[in-house]
Amino acid sequence: MFVVFCLTLVLNAAVADLQDHHNTTSMVEHRLPQNKTGTFALYDLLRKYDKRFRPNFRGSNVRVTVQMYVNDLSSISDSAMDYKLIFFLRQRWNDPRLRYGDYEPEVTQPFVTLDESALADIWVPDVFFENGKGAAYPEGKEHTTLIRIYPQGDILFTRKLSFLLSCPMNFQTFPFDTQNCGIQMESYGYTTDDLSLEWAEPEPLEINSNIRLPEYDLGGWKSFQCDVKYLTGTFSCIKATFSLTRRYEHYILQAFLPCIFLVILSWMSFWISPDSVPARVALGITTMLASITLSSYSNGATPRLSYTRAIDIYMLTCAVFVFLTVVEFAGVHYVFRRRARFAGPLGRLLRYDNKATLAVPQLVKITMREPNHNDVPEWGVAKDQQDNMAADDVINIHVKLSCKMDVVSRFLFPTLFLIFNIAFWYKYVVQQSS
Repeated sequence: MFVVFCLTLVLNAAVADLQDHHNTTSMVEHRLPQNKTGTFALYDLLRKYDKRFRPNFRGSNVRVTVQMYVNDLSSISDSAMDYKLIFFLRQRWNDPRLRYGDYEPEVTQPFVTLDESALADIWVPDVFFENGKGAAYPEGKEHTTLIRIYPQGDILFTRKLSFLLSCPMNFQTFPFDTQNCGIQMESYGYTTDDLSLEWAEPEPLEINSNIRLPEYDLGGWKSFQCDVKYLTGTFSCIKATFSLTRRYEHYILQAFLPCIFLVILSWMSFWISPDSVPARVALGITTMLASITLSSYSNGATPRLSYTRAIDIYMLTCAVFVFLTVVEFAGVHYVFRRRARFAGPLGRLLRYDNKATLAVPQLVKITMREPNHNDVPEWGVAKDQQDNMAADDVINIHVKLSCKMDVVSRFLFPTLFLIFNIAFWYKYVVQQSS
C-alpha cells in the first residue's frame, strides 16, 4: 500500500507540472507579438518572404528613387572613348511585406541594418548600366553594401561601385572641346507598369569636391528621365551627364606656338637677297617639313576621325602660309633672273653706245639703211617712238620689281596671318567659353 501511495503522489506531481508548463507556453505565445523588437519581428517576416515577387505584386508599380555620390572620376580615354567612375549608388523603395513596425507601434529602433548577405533574402531593383563597358566590381575587398529597413517597410540600399563607362565624344573643336560623359541606368526586366526609376529630390547627385583631372575641368552636371522603348516594352530609365571641359594650355605650348614660330621663321625669306637661292630654298623646305611633322604630333591625341578638328584647320593654314612663302620666292626668282638676258652679247651690244635704246615690249630692232652716195652702208638702231628706255633701265626694273615683291610680302603675309588668328581664336575660344 505504501508503494502504491508513493506512486500516486509522483504521478499527480508530474501531471501538475505538465499543466503548468502548458499554461506558461500558451501565455508566452499569446503575448509574443506585443513583445517583439524590430529585429525579431523582421526575422519572422523574412521567414515567410518570397523575393521572386516584387512589392505590390499585381498592384501599383514600385517607385524607386535613386541618388548618387560621385567619389572619383578618372581615366578619361580619348582614343577608347570611355572613363572610369567610382560612386555610391543609393536606392530607396517601399516593400509592404517588411513592415515590422505593425507588430509594435512603438519600436525603439529607427531602422534595422543588414549586411550584404541579406540580398539573398529580399527583393531589390534589377538596375543595370546601359553604357557600361564591363561588369561592376567592388573596390577592393572592403564592405561595399548597406541595407537599412525601416519600420514602415521603407528600404535603403546603398552600394559602392566602380564602372568603366562609354562616352561618345565629338572632337570637331579639339582641343577647345567640351565632352558630356554620362551614366544611364535602366530596369532590365520590369517595364514601367512594374517599376519606375526616379531621381531623388532636391539633390539627386553629389560630387566629391576633391576630384582633380589632369586634362579636363569638371564642370556642372545634369540629371533627367530617359524612358526607353524596346520590342519587349517601355522601360524606366534615368541618366546623369558630367560636363568635361578640356584644358588647352598644353596644346598651345606644344602645337600652336611652335606652328606660329615656323610661320614667322618662313617670313625671314623675304629679307634674304633674291640671288641667294640656296639659303631661301633651304629655309622654305625646312619650315615646310617641320610644319608637317608638327601636324602629325597632334594626330596622335585623338582616334582616327572622318572629319577635321580645329587644330587640323590651324595646322593646315600654317602649312599653307609656309608653302606660299616658297611660291613667293619662286616668283621673285623668276623676275630677278630676267635681268640675265641683258648680261650676254646682246646686253653688251646695247650698252656699247650710250645712245642705244630699246622699246618695250620689243627690246631691240636693228635695221640697215639705204647706201649713200659713197656706197658705204650705214648701220643703226631703230628707235621706237613710244616707251623708249635705256637697256640699263630695263635691267634695273626687273631687279626693283623682285625686291618690291619681297617688300610687299613682308607686310601682306603677317597681316593675313593676323586676320586668320583673330578669326580662329574668336570662334573656338571666345565663342566656346561664352
